[in-house]
Amino acid sequence: MKTQQAYATLPHVTGFITWLAAELDSKTLFKHEYIDRRNAAKWSCDSLFGAYESYRWNFPGNERLGYTSGMSSAANASALGALREDIIAAGHDDALVLQAAIDVMAWGGVTARNVDWLKANEQGLGRTIQTVRSALMTGDEHSPVLQSKALRFNSGMTKVYALLCPGICIYDSRVAAGLGALVVQYCKANALTKVPDALCFPWAAAKEGKNAVAPKRRNPSTGTLHFKRLRSGAHHARWNLRASHVLNQVAERALTLDTPFRNIEQSEDIRLAIENSLFMRGYDLGAQSL
Repeated sequence: MKTQQAYATLPHVTGFITWLAAELDSKTLFKHEYIDRRNAAKWSCDSLFGAYESYRWNFPGNERLGYTSGMSSAANASALGALREDIIAAGHDDALVLQAAIDVMAWGGVTARNVDWLKANEQGLGRTIQTVRSALMTGDEHSPVLQSKALRFNSGMTKVYALLCPGICIYDSRVAAGLGALVVQYCKANALTKVPDALCFPWAAAKEGKNAVAPKRRNPSTGTLHFKRLRSGAHHARWNLRASHVLNQVAERALTLDTPFRNIEQSEDIRLAIENSLFMRGYDLGAQSL
């Protein structure tokens, strides 16, 4: 992939990948806890693998695709398998792609505005999504398709493309927060006072009321280590590709390391497991340390 070739040569990219692979099982760097605002339950982990083992996402059932509601890692994997098969089978058929994409949005809890856009753009939707898929699979973040002002790429669409494109991760506000928190740890370990440009994974705010009593922190910035805000469209697609590269490379290295992640066996599944770890850890980064 072009992104892999170009992005990998940027300062600190390989260093971060090497550091993260070596620290995957750290029992000190990645300890974390927070209160889940939905049920007031305390969530905690003592490692990235612990975060993966404690993965939870409460999704609705889908009678058409034959799966019931659930929340565990196994239940989600089953639901995602059905959603993946469905959207791949839809091909270029606008009506089928529309239904498949709406179901993905329902699983991800991101139907607001996304479904409206999908319905308003049903004509040619199959071709549009397949064109973006092809561009993502080349890995070229400078592709005209991914640079187009008409590109819709946000927290909802990243879930669609992650299902359609092998090796592409979901890059939403929770994964971005979790990944940014790891970059902060890398910077501290290497006495960096500024986040390297190539590791400045942009963040997005949690969707909650402006007057939330206990707002969730998704911005990993701390002290002199600052991260930019995520913008939809080309900006989101670029960093989705870059995050995918990092996680794929760490997963490849995990296959040769003595880590619990290796028991998952396939690098694609290890990448997904690490992504799930970041998703859980990124729910709320907690109090900012200055």
